[in-house]
Amino acid sequence: MARGESVDVREQIREYADPDTGALVRQLTSDGSENDSMYFTTTSFVGDGADTILFRSDRSGVWEFYMLEIRAGRLVQVTEAESAGGAGRGCVDPAGRLFYHDGLMLKSVQLDSFAEEVLYTAPPGTRCALPSCTADGSHVAFTYVEDIPTSTESGVIYSTMGERYYQHPFSMIIRVDTSSGAAEAVWGERMWFSHVLIHPHEPEFVLFCHEGGSYVDQRMWTADMRDGRRRRPRPLYHQHPSESCCHEYFTRDGEVGFQSSSTIDGESYGYNCFVRPDGTWLRQFLLPGQRPGHIQSNSDNSLVIGDRAHLSRDDSEGGAFMSLITHEGGRGVVQRLCRHDTSWKTQTSHPHPIFSPDDRWGLYSSDAGGACNVYMVDVTSI
Repeated sequence: MARGESVDVREQIREYADPDTGALVRQLTSDGSENDSMYFTTTSFVGDGADTILFRSDRSGVWEFYMLEIRAGRLVQVTEAESAGGAGRGCVDPAGRLFYHDGLMLKSVQLDSFAEEVLYTAPPGTRCALPSCTADGSHVAFTYVEDIPTSTESGVIYSTMGERYYQHPFSMIIRVDTSSGAAEAVWGERMWFSHVLIHPHEPEFVLFCHEGGSYVDQRMWTADMRDGRRRRPRPLYHQHPSESCCHEYFTRDGEVGFQSSSTIDGESYGYNCFVRPDGTWLRQFLLPGQRPGHIQSNSDNSLVIGDRAHLSRDDSEGGAFMSLITHEGGRGVVQRLCRHDTSWKTQTSHPHPIFSPDDRWGLYSSDAGGACNVYMVDVTSI
């Protein structure tokens, strides 16, 4: 296949009832290739419904983006990347564009015509990471990070995290105007940046993290371009020494959701948290057991989907389930949605769940059975 070409994949799509919860699950890929839904900080859905999604797949031999029209069973190749590794991470403008990294290039693809253009190219000796765009697609923000060799790679996920953190690679946040291609430096320093997220409705405001897992003293930071040249990043949520934070995201109305873990008297406690971008109005909800790996909110933030569902502190099976979580009286109420049975061994195998625009479906990935595939589950079916 080439960009714009399509194939009928109706035979690869199947529906079944989850054996534990009875939820309606729809498996969308099953050809033996590796398939990866979009990262949980962006949508995968095109338009306002739940019928068309974007995802990455290596079915051509390298990673490319594909668009699946689910009811029609029509799969269209969206990209034809130039770099040896194929297409990197991307983000979706729901109005009909894909923004993605092709090596050092940030590219834009129109999903109706498949016309592609290069919006920006990062400097040599760097790596680009995880773009995000505003809700109207007017701006994209991301980081490029100094590419420094590491020596502690063991084949186990995150094995180089400590070394990379202590290397303090130079990182720069770039914001690109998608209509003109004008690029602007937002903030840079000798610290490993990741999770650069532009506010859905205020393109001057960027949330980012100091990457490094539990090595990091203060994870979440914000940069406001309205502060002019005097701007300095500000901590969004001040972490305590016994606390770690992870997996921040913007809700659709512009709040920040994230997870935290605290160690008290040798016991670990997990929370779902929500805070305004200016750092006020923090709400924390204690979870009954281990926190989910990743969460995302529905349209009015009344329901959260997660990729673990631990019902108690001694629940050893919760890591195999998707969860639905409501928040009541300072606590997160966890319900099991369906099994995902993923191995958690690679980034691709992480479920990274998101809601469809109509809040009916949860989209996720799993490598249950071998190759990684994309699934959706009807959250109204339990």
